[in-house]
Amino acid sequence: MIKNERIDIQCPQCGHNEFKLPENLKDSDFVKCNNCHFEIMLADLKEAGFEQAKEVVMPEMKIEAEKVFKNLFKGLK
Repeated sequence: MIKNERIDIQCPQCGHNEFKLPENLKDSDFVKCNNCHFEIMLADLKEAGFEQAKEVVMPEMKIEAEKVFKNLFKGLK
């Protein structure tokens, strides 16, 4: 089972995970990190968040897949 159910998007500059968001948010809008005040377009922040999530989830998925394959071939010795 994958351990992380939620992964917060982190600021690419400082790693903080809270942002100031404009009203009626669109992908082309800029958001600002509440910590370092770094500004980034929401679409770019989403992409950064996706990459951050892959770094966490992929190793967990690999471990789970190895367990499944190990159990599949357990009785075939």
